[in-house]
Amino acid sequence: MKRLTILYSAMILLLLMILVVSCQQKPAPAPAPVTEPAIPTNFTTYTSEGFFSISYPQDWAPAMSVMEELEKEAKAWVKSIDPEALVEEMKLIFAAGMPTSEGWYPAISIALAPRSMGYYTLDEIIEVEDLWARENMQRYNVYSQVRTVVDGREADISCDEDYEPETGLWRSTRLTTVKGDFVWFVDCSSESQDYNDYEDIFDSIVRSLRILN
Repeated sequence: MKRLTILYSAMILLLLMILVVSCQQKPAPAPAPVTEPAIPTNFTTYTSEGFFSISYPQDWAPAMSVMEELEKEAKAWVKSIDPEALVEEMKLIFAAGMPTSEGWYPAISIALAPRSMGYYTLDEIIEVEDLWARENMQRYNVYSQVRTVVDGREADISCDEDYEPETGLWRSTRLTTVKGDFVWFVDCSSESQDYNDYEDIFDSIVRSLRILN
């Protein structure tokens, strides 16, 4: 089951992204300044030059060799749930995790979607995601939700849990933020039974996102 972590994370991200393409246009308020925590010294940083960077523990590794397959499978899964989903608008741009004999576990995924229907607020995005999840995801529960600032812009960091028949009970730390015409999603996931072991690591990872362009 643990080999499915990155695929699970990618599928959930892409599914959430179909919910943010029809919000009304509203100006986003400027976030209040906060002191951002330092990236842990035992982390390494992956940089996609001129695009983004993300930091994670030194014993984790990128999973770029499976990115194309992950995105294809994730989009097919989204289409099976919502045939009208605009999956061509979605892009999985990064995946990594702790290498194991079965794949990567736990794992991180980063996905990107254009705000193609207007400039809408983070509040609207979070609201529609939560509403859909409560109506459609089994045993969905939000354990915490924090509005903060990451990389100088407003961000939402949540801890939520849901159940999928084929993958079991999973818990994620998820960051959602917006910049310009795009919505960014960063998801760190593990089986729920292991989440307490990784909670602090997940929080540091999602807060380390830097959007470079």
